Amino acid sequence: MIRKILSTLFCLIFIGGITTVVVLSYDEDDQTKITTINIKIADEENSLFINEARIRYHLDENGPLIGQYVKDLNISELHDYISEIPFVRKANVYVSLRGAINIELTQKQPQARVHPPNGKDYYIDEFGETMPLDNVHSERVPVIHARKLDEAKLGVEFLNEVEGDRFWTSLIDQIIIEPSGDITILPRLGAPVFIGLNQDVEEQKKNLITFYREQVKSGNLKKYRKIDLSYQDQVIATRYAHLN
Repeated sequence: MIRKILSTLFCLIFIGGITTVVVLSYDEDDQTKITTINIKIADEENSLFINEARIRYHLDENGPLIGQYVKDLNISELHDYISEIPFVRKANVYVSLRGAINIELTQKQPQARVHPPNGKDYYIDEFGETMPLDNVHSERVPVIHARKLDEAKLGVEFLNEVEGDRFWTSLIDQIIIEPSGDITILPRLGAPVFIGLNQDVEEQKKNLITFYREQVKSGNLKKYRKIDLSYQDQVIATRYAHLN
């Protein structure tokens, strides 16, 4: 009988001890303050539009975090705020048990800069979305002259089609997109190259290389004001009027 009473008392004390630990744990969580902010940027070397200092500046503008109680922090709102920074592609935000806010970021990657006839320039990123220009960093990407975003995306499609091709990459500096969808390349050197619409760029490359080689040999390359590749198996080059 005594053994049974002792056993019951031991169980009650043990359960009471666990309850006390849990309560103390909750109390401790309620008193935990944010002590530090850790920021990690994926592919940091190629993500020059965002860095730790700039993210901390945005955080400071939103209000102080260090010293705030963890229980008072709205993680969802903080995540949404960081995600709205124009150059952020993806954000992951979480708080450690010791009160550290961890922020993991991926930057949007500009594929081209769009120059509309009216309005401000902007970038198009890897998902076809717009990015504003930055006052600090400028990305070296092809310039697309287009009136509308849909037209500019045709230029991005062309750039994606020739991506990795050394000839096209070294040739293209700017692209003009007509409302019809016709494409004209403004090379780094030489006359504009009219590509047209829905053409075989591999075949056009072969024809253009052949044309360049012939003109370089004859020394006539600088005499042309326009090169047209829109006709199959042909290169139609127009000379400057005063050289005809």
